[in-house]
Amino acid sequence: MYPELIRIGGVAIHTYGFMMTLAFALGIAMAIYRGKKYDIDSGTIWDLAIVVILSSLLGSRALYVITHLNEFQGNWFAIINPIQPDGRIGIAGMVLLGGVVTATIAAIIFIRKRDMDVWALADVIAPVLAVGISLGRIGCFCTGCCYGQPTDSPLGIVFPHDSHAGSHFPNTPVLPTQLFASGFCFLLAVSLIIIERWKKFHGFTFSLFLIGYSIFRIWIDTIRVYDAGDILINTATLRITVSQSIAAGMIVFGVGLFVVLRKKQIDSSGMRA
Repeated sequence: MYPELIRIGGVAIHTYGFMMTLAFALGIAMAIYRGKKYDIDSGTIWDLAIVVILSSLLGSRALYVITHLNEFQGNWFAIINPIQPDGRIGIAGMVLLGGVVTATIAAIIFIRKRDMDVWALADVIAPVLAVGISLGRIGCFCTGCCYGQPTDSPLGIVFPHDSHAGSHFPNTPVLPTQLFASGFCFLLAVSLIIIERWKKFHGFTFSLFLIGYSIFRIWIDTIRVYDAGDILINTATLRITVSQSIAAGMIVFGVGLFVVLRKKQIDSSGMRA
């Protein structure tokens, strides 16, 4: 794997950071392009992008800290310290769904303050979010985090010893759940754009994104490896992760949103279901 994309002297460009930067850059470009058909100017997209970037980083870090409090006991400054014990620069430890939730809330607040249609803009960024997650998971793969369980199938990959997966399962093939997630999210983005041909109300694309991604997330977590702090329930017959519980809530919200907005559209048009 390639945790470092390039190193010049003592300065390294980490692959995960590069992929996240690429995700945000491509996401902004996509949002600006998609926003044109909704008459949303590029300045609004840039402002929203800043809100989403900052809130997603904050939420991702916050959820990681909450589920790994034991790592910071006696050294609480490490929560925000950008310098790692080994001298590397960057804050390690993020939980993606924490960022999705906080970014969604922050974006809704931002859009309402701008007196814009929340769900129209949400539809603009729904496929963008899927593409962003897809690129981010490639970064996870190169770093060797967010890996799956050991496997004897041809899909198994042996990670280097100095990676998270390789140190946990040395010389052992594990499921590359990062690539599964990356591939799914890319297909989800394409599917959402195609399905928009049948869009009848604002919020259609965003609600389908919430439902589709969350269902996949619940499944993928059944074959992913997690620390004890990331698991809510762990018995001989049942394991429920923090991410699965959040994803379940996102499904409920997505379905409810779809039903409510569709009914509102039907009522406003005078149509009967």
